Amino acid sequence: MLMKLQKILRGEKGQSLVEWALVALFVVGIVYMFRDSNILSQVTKSYNNVGSYLSSTPTSEQAINKYGALSNSELQEAVSNQERIAMDDATLRNIAGAFLGKTKTEIQDMLLKNNGDPKISTYNPNGALNQGTLLFDYYIDSTGDGENESVKTRFANGFIAKDNLVNWMQGNYTQYPSTQKEMTSDNRYFFSDDLIDPKGIVSGTPPQVGNYAVSVRCAFDFDKTTGQATAVHIWATRNKEDSNYKPNTNHWVRSETEGLGQNGKMNITVE
Repeated sequence: MLMKLQKILRGEKGQSLVEWALVALFVVGIVYMFRDSNILSQVTKSYNNVGSYLSSTPTSEQAINKYGALSNSELQEAVSNQERIAMDDATLRNIAGAFLGKTKTEIQDMLLKNNGDPKISTYNPNGALNQGTLLFDYYIDSTGDGENESVKTRFANGFIAKDNLVNWMQGNYTQYPSTQKEMTSDNRYFFSDDLIDPKGIVSGTPPQVGNYAVSVRCAFDFDKTTGQATAVHIWATRNKEDSNYKPNTNHWVRSETEGLGQNGKMNITVE
């Protein structure tokens, strides 16, 4: 089986759908055998990499390395939006995977404290977009378009430490004892149209002057006996500060992102 896996991953001709299925089944079997082991995170990453290989979607790490510094216009010309949605889907699944099998207390310990423990939300399929546990906000300070411009992404208001954030995006769940929640980078980490536009359309209206951000949030299903997270629901929203709601109240209006939580449904689920 290992020789067959090596041949397939080297790209030899003549692969059939059965062979692809055998590769996936092989890795799933390893995950099952080591589900209670401390190397499960490494096995899970290998599974994600094989799945990415079979679907021709780059891993999060590959996408960041290849496309992270491209301007919006260059990125949109190089890769279709559907492919970029698949990249963002993979990144969100990586982040969600960090919480699987953890209890509420363990999840709270993984997140930064901000005026007390973060609220760990259970999944509500009918919940509004502003519900759930906030993982982080990010701002697109520069799209990289224009002469001598570079991509500028700024993470703020997050409950994931910056050292952990980039690692979790790539499926590496190592916990660093960092308390730094803000980060500015000359790189992008999300790629679909809705998540790279600093002034995306909100609720069907044209872009307006104001503050825009993207939020990544999640909610959990917990086993009633063990208290462990059996599923993590994760989604991203585009946000615009609504100064007309109540002056000086920091109220934000949120809208769905294409392919990532459409119609307010948290349709990315990792279990």
